[in-house]
Amino acid sequence: MDTFRGSWSSFTDVRDSVVTVGMFDGVHLGHRSIIQRVVESANQQSLRSVLITFDAHPRDVVHDGAGPVPLLTTTEEKLCLLRESGLDLAMVIHFDHSLAHLSPTDFVQIILKGRVGMRRIIIGYNHAFGKNRTGDRETLIAMSRTIGFSVEVVNPVRVNEQIISSSYLRNLISQGAVGEATAGLGRFYTLRGTVIHGFGRGRRLHCPTANLGLIRPEKLSPHDGIYAGLARLRSEVFPAAISIGYNPTFGEGKHSLEAHLINFDRDIYGEELEIQFVEHIRSEKKFGSETELAAQIQRDVELAAGLLAERGLIRALP
Repeated sequence: MDTFRGSWSSFTDVRDSVVTVGMFDGVHLGHRSIIQRVVESANQQSLRSVLITFDAHPRDVVHDGAGPVPLLTTTEEKLCLLRESGLDLAMVIHFDHSLAHLSPTDFVQIILKGRVGMRRIIIGYNHAFGKNRTGDRETLIAMSRTIGFSVEVVNPVRVNEQIISSSYLRNLISQGAVGEATAGLGRFYTLRGTVIHGFGRGRRLHCPTANLGLIRPEKLSPHDGIYAGLARLRSEVFPAAISIGYNPTFGEGKHSLEAHLINFDRDIYGEELEIQFVEHIRSEKKFGSETELAAQIQRDVELAAGLLAERGLIRALP
C-alpha cells in the first residue's frame, strides 16, 4: 500500500480510482467492511483502490463547542492497520479551515474527481461531507448523474444487534468496557508509551510495574481502574495486570498508567511498550495501608492471569 500525507492541493493526481472517504478512527469492523468493498470493486474493474482520511478530526477544526475528540487510533496506528487491507493507496489529507469550508460540490469536483480521478465512491450508510456536513448519500447520488461516477452505500455492521461506530466504541472504552469494545474493533484496544521511572512502590509491594510516559495526548484512555491485558515489547507479548488512575492510596493526584508484566523481571526503561486491554477487573480504590494494597494487587494479578488463560491468550500459570 502506498501512502501520501499532506494538503489536498499538494499530491500528484490519481487517475481511475474507486474511493472511500472518512476519518476511519479505530479502523473497526464497520470501516473494514467498506474498505473490503473498495478493494473488491477496484479489482473487478481494474481500477485503483484509494482511501482518503484526515490528520485531525474535523470536529476539532470546526470547533463545535464539544471539545477535542479523543481518538481510538493515531494517524500512525491507522496507517499500520490499513497496510494489510489490500488498498493501493491511503491518503492522509491535512484537515484545515480551507478544506472544512469546501462545499459538497467543490469537494467532489475538485478533490474526488479532479485530483483522485474517482470513478466510483463507496461510503457508509451515515456518510456526511462538505461544509457543515451538508453533503450525504443523496447528494452524491444526485451528483453522480451529472458528473459521471457511481455510488455504493455499505450497510452498517452489527455486533449483538448494536451498530458498530467510532462514537459507540469511544463510549464503551471511556466507561472501561474494553471487552465489549474488542468485539467491535476486531482487536484489543491499545495504548503505547515509553517506560519511565516511577516512585518504585511496585517493587516495594513485590509487584514491580512498568510506568508508561509519552502516551499520545490525543488518544482515548480507558476509564480509571484495573485491567487484565497483554504487553507487547518489540516482538514479545507478556500477560499483564494494568492500572490506570491516580493511585488514591498514596494521594498523588497524578494520573498514570502502570503495567505489571506477570512472571517478568527485566530492565526495560526507555523501551516502547504497547498495552492491549482485554478485560476490566475492578474500579480504582483507596486502601487503608500498603499491606492491604499489596494483598489486593496479588489478587488482581491472579485474576488477570486467570482471565487471560480462560480466553486462551496465555497458558494457565502455576
